[in-house]
Amino acid sequence: MTFDSVEFLIFFAVIIGAWFFVRNFSHTVRNGFLLIASYFFYGYWSPPFVILLLISTFVDFYLAQAISRTTVQRTRKQLLAVSVLVNLGILGFFKYFNFFIDSALMILPQDSFLAPSLEVILPVGISFYTFQSMSYSIDVYRKHLKASDSLLDFALYVAFFPQLVAGPIERAANMLPQFASKPRVEMDRALDGLDLCLRGFFKKIVIADNVAPLVNFVFADVDSASSLSLWIASYAFAIQVYADFSGYTDIARGTAKLLGFELMENFKSPYRSLNISEFWKRWHISLSTWFRDYLYVSLGGYRGDRYRQLQSLFLVMALGGLWHGAAWNFVLWGLFHGALLVLHNMCMPMLRSVTSTFSDGGKKLFKVASWFLTFHLVIISFVMFRAQSVADISTALTKMLINPLGDFLAAGFTFIPDAGPGEQAFYIVLIAGAILAQFSNFETTSKLSKNTVFRGLRGAFSLAFIFLLYPTVKEQFIYFQF
Repeated sequence: MTFDSVEFLIFFAVIIGAWFFVRNFSHTVRNGFLLIASYFFYGYWSPPFVILLLISTFVDFYLAQAISRTTVQRTRKQLLAVSVLVNLGILGFFKYFNFFIDSALMILPQDSFLAPSLEVILPVGISFYTFQSMSYSIDVYRKHLKASDSLLDFALYVAFFPQLVAGPIERAANMLPQFASKPRVEMDRALDGLDLCLRGFFKKIVIADNVAPLVNFVFADVDSASSLSLWIASYAFAIQVYADFSGYTDIARGTAKLLGFELMENFKSPYRSLNISEFWKRWHISLSTWFRDYLYVSLGGYRGDRYRQLQSLFLVMALGGLWHGAAWNFVLWGLFHGALLVLHNMCMPMLRSVTSTFSDGGKKLFKVASWFLTFHLVIISFVMFRAQSVADISTALTKMLINPLGDFLAAGFTFIPDAGPGEQAFYIVLIAGAILAQFSNFETTSKLSKNTVFRGLRGAFSLAFIFLLYPTVKEQFIYFQF
């Protein structure tokens, strides 16, 4: 069941209709209803995988209680280690078992060991809910949070259906107090929720799903693609993955608001960033802050010397790449971003010193240049993210960077051989419009975005385009595979 399916619309219509009455009942009835709905939502894909949710829930709930009761530091560490090992064990087996076996076969002689062969199915959302559940145990261990006495509230925190399968990766400190109290469903919050849902559907259906055919066509045969096609497809994928993922987050936040709950913001116009560090403060915020708080800190990033900090930063991004997928292209993507972040941190003092001497005009020009460089470094990284193999990455980047104009004149403006001028113009307008929309403040700070009439007009506009440009082939949400 996906957000952009008829099944979900029916499911949520039933839930929101029943919620109007259920929310006035007792805490147990209220949260029990949402928990059953969440398990049904997740089990719709594959009922047996609900067992994995239950394992993470019971393990972290009872271990956190044990951690909070004991004062012996060694015991507390051992209990936390069990929580981490169970969650990472589940994630490692289902997501990385075949990857590690295949990688070992590439390095070691074929007859050096007997490789097990298993058809391991990746449970949807496993990277999200294991991290979310594990963060609770770590917070209790660090004494940042008191262990919950309510198994029901904690189970709902792990399984809450709006953000269960693709985030945002919530913190217990934000969600448990909300689940402990009666939610307030106010008109303004409901309008915000509806506005977020429509915005999310617009991003997913109108933008992401409509540029997907171009991306799929070009990256399916990198060897035959022209440099022009690869550049345009890379811009298109940057728009696709942003619209797809932030669209999911908008719908998740919107449905949660309609139920009376607040989820964290996960994107803040990332493509307007002026440097790579700023990009990671705006992109997939719940994941980047998770890595900062639970991995970077654990590696001693804040306590060590400058070398230790940069080393920790690089390692965190490498692991972040692996988190995104069990393939070497994701590892390279993480290493690339790690190298960029290390380089930016090393050069930052010098850049500040140099730019302080610029005139106002020089500072504005430097900002434009910084944005242009940052945006295109992100575009290059997305080639690694989207390519189907390391060989495809090498071929694509060679064409794009070494000889970008080599076939430009020969290709003309035809980047899809069988597409007509109107279809190709549509792609260009859609991609350019989506990039320019990053510089609009309507989603965040603009007072106009809170105006009821404006929101109504934007909603009507979104619905009209959703029906007008509904794709013939629907694409699965990209981050479901993570």
